[in-house]
Amino acid sequence: MKRLEGGHTPMSHEQAFAEHPPAPNDQVTAARASSARLTAGAQVVLVALSFYVAVESLGLGLWTSFGPGPGFFPFVLAIALGLLALAWAAQTRRARAGEDGPAERTDVGHAAAVLGSLVVLAAVMDLAGYQISVFAFLMFHLKWRAGRSWALSLVLALVGSVGVYHGFDQGLMVQLPPSALPLLAGWGL
Repeated sequence: MKRLEGGHTPMSHEQAFAEHPPAPNDQVTAARASSARLTAGAQVVLVALSFYVAVESLGLGLWTSFGPGPGFFPFVLAIALGLLALAWAAQTRRARAGEDGPAERTDVGHAAAVLGSLVVLAAVMDLAGYQISVFAFLMFHLKWRAGRSWALSLVLALVGSVGVYHGFDQGLMVQLPPSALPLLAGWGL
């Protein structure tokens, strides 16, 4: 190789980048820091909320002589929320250790589909009943949104709708909404 003035040999672009990597983009770094603070704040709020709800639900009573008390389901949901928030924090911490990609973006389309389908579920539950409306909700998310197989989608949707309905009805003796349509109500839906 030929030498330049001062005794330096010319380098290829690859060699130059290997020896002197470019400085990180300040905007990407700022976006990651902002996203990390927002995520950590959301996780702390969820853990605190779950703790508060769990403590308050204990005051309502977890069990009565007839079955679950008024504080039972809020307590169970609060514990589940707290555990999920802690799992989210652990995953975030683990992912941050190996983070080299661009800043995380929120999928607005996915969030809109979930919120929209929850609104539709709430709107049709009194008319169609728990089993049919939750079955349709789960099939929409499992088969069409997540792209799962027909067999897996059907099994999970049946367990999540019919199975949960009968588990509440026979196991906990709590009635979930039946269909308001006489034909469907006659079939036990």
